[in-house]
Amino acid sequence: MDLPPDAVLIFDRDEDLIVFESFAHATNYVEAIDVSEGEYAAAYSPDGAVLALTAPEGPEGPVDLARTGRTDLADLDRRVARYWQRHQIGQPPRDPLQTSRFLIDRDNQRRKGWLSRVTGLLKRTRGEATSPPGVHSIEQDGLRS
Repeated sequence: MDLPPDAVLIFDRDEDLIVFESFAHATNYVEAIDVSEGEYAAAYSPDGAVLALTAPEGPEGPVDLARTGRTDLADLDRRVARYWQRHQIGQPPRDPLQTSRFLIDRDNQRRKGWLSRVTGLLKRTRGEATSPPGVHSIEQDGLRS
């Protein structure tokens, strides 16, 4: 998959990463109250361009995302490497461009609905046939309580 030209990587203060396909996707998702309260620590384009995430009308208004004209590829690389260490344990870290593609591809994959996952789990616990290969159970999807 080619990465959209306006892809955005946003890191929150807990160093979690969200990747958006465009500025519009990012500003539609991010809430002004979170921006006002400093929830987001950094925003970048995949090439290291620093982006400014603001809520100029306060916590109830819209969110703006703009290019600053600065680049900080070293900080972006450090943050992406930390993402891989914390959330993709056992996998080799990837650069910001590869990470953006990975997360966008992952989020665009068709997911099995919750009802199918619950039915599969019930069948498995009753000793019935399990799901076909490649279909994840609730435990595999990290939804075990």
